[in-house]
Amino acid sequence: MKKILTLGISFMLFATSTFAAEGEMGSFGGITPGVKLETLTSMAQTSKKSTTSKYTLPYKENIYLTGKAELVEGTVTISPGKGVDKEKAEGTYTERYVMEAANTDGTVKLTRDITFETQYIYEANRKQTTKVTKAKKWKEIITVKGQSYTLDNTKSQYSKSVLEDETPGVLYYRGDVHYEAVYEGVGNPGEEKNIVIAVNAPVYGYEQAFAKTETQKREITIDLASGKGYAVEETPTVTVYRDIQYGANEPTAISMAGNYKEIIRSEGALSYNVLQGNIGLYDDELSGMMNIESSPTVEQLSIPTSLNLKGHPAETQIKKMYSMKIFDENPLTFSPNQIVTKKEYIKMLVKALQIPLPEENSKSTRSSSKKQVEPSPFKDISEGDSYYPYAVAAYKAGLIDGGYFNGNTSMTRELMYLLNVKAIGLERLGLGTMDSYTPFVDDGQISSWAKSSIYAASNLGIITPSNGYILPKKLVTKAECATFLDQLINYLRYELQKDYNDKMLIG
Repeated sequence: MKKILTLGISFMLFATSTFAAEGEMGSFGGITPGVKLETLTSMAQTSKKSTTSKYTLPYKENIYLTGKAELVEGTVTISPGKGVDKEKAEGTYTERYVMEAANTDGTVKLTRDITFETQYIYEANRKQTTKVTKAKKWKEIITVKGQSYTLDNTKSQYSKSVLEDETPGVLYYRGDVHYEAVYEGVGNPGEEKNIVIAVNAPVYGYEQAFAKTETQKREITIDLASGKGYAVEETPTVTVYRDIQYGANEPTAISMAGNYKEIIRSEGALSYNVLQGNIGLYDDELSGMMNIESSPTVEQLSIPTSLNLKGHPAETQIKKMYSMKIFDENPLTFSPNQIVTKKEYIKMLVKALQIPLPEENSKSTRSSSKKQVEPSPFKDISEGDSYYPYAVAAYKAGLIDGGYFNGNTSMTRELMYLLNVKAIGLERLGLGTMDSYTPFVDDGQISSWAKSSIYAASNLGIITPSNGYILPKKLVTKAECATFLDQLINYLRYELQKDYNDKMLIG
């Protein structure tokens, strides 16, 4: 189980804009490796893709009915449903989970078939969605060493509520799961007694362009209705991420010196502690950890062979930006010392965070009476400008305001840090610090409108000071831009994940 703790920190992440449904673990403490992310090649395909009606994942879960952890393994088949329709702002959808699992000798088995119904409200002005979920149909049978426990659907209750907050580059969510699973009476005829498993669990997760994860902290009580009972704590988590590694080519006579490759990985993990269990448990049975992972997918990423950066301090970062298609200008004319404009940086952020571009207004759309062409939110950039779609995408995502785009403005460090913090939605970490001093020597040179964002960026560790100076008015070059973007992406790859996985798994 130590594997998840090390892999989660050491592997680089780069996820797609197509995310699986929240709840890949199924809300019952089981773990899966998560749904595989698309490769960049797959995302680049122009052919229309069919919507996945269901998918099957390997699955593990602990059964605690005997007062000890009994591991069962099998599959979970998920039918995710249609999800949230933001245009309607409110609605209902259903999703179904089917679990089939057993232990190695077949003496412990689990069969669960549950259909959830979710009602939601989407508040466009806040970019937040509230979801309330209940069990519409629920069938379950657990067999433990010859004894079968059948769920009484009429007495069992399930409730889940989730609040999603959509920031320009990250979708965060937090929720709670509460349920009571009541199993039909067991024992001698006329003396049957129900067994009740009660679970309370906060749920935390996020989805973004470089990773996705979900973690639960579950409190489980098992009432045997005979004066006996068990209590267990468990922390399941699922994480999907990518590793980007550079490899130099071994043959001398080859046109490419080397390139980056992307290794897509996904893994689920669970730690548990039996607080009150079977009196005969050994010490090593009171706690444990397990994991489940999928085989990696590898994709080669290209680097322009005509890019001449040998010996440049930012060579690695610039090559990464080209590999991830964040930099796309002609490598023959690329100058690392060229100053970056606002429109160029907005385009880079939109591409890096995979913020969707607006659809083109085709002739059929223009002539349609059902759909009207949206007016431009900007006064100083035309629809024919190549940067226009990226400006609109940033505007719709809440990254920038409408009015004057000012795309030709040179990018300063303080404006760049402000945009970076806003992109990942963590401005709140700097709120209330307008009159406070940042830890930098040149704090007095920071504009008042940028101080709270820079304070937040400092707390997050996504600032590169120079001998204690941040140089807020300094113009950003292409080389510096690559370095700062790499630092931002590394935060999304590593530190954000540790907040949701490692801290909760460890303590």
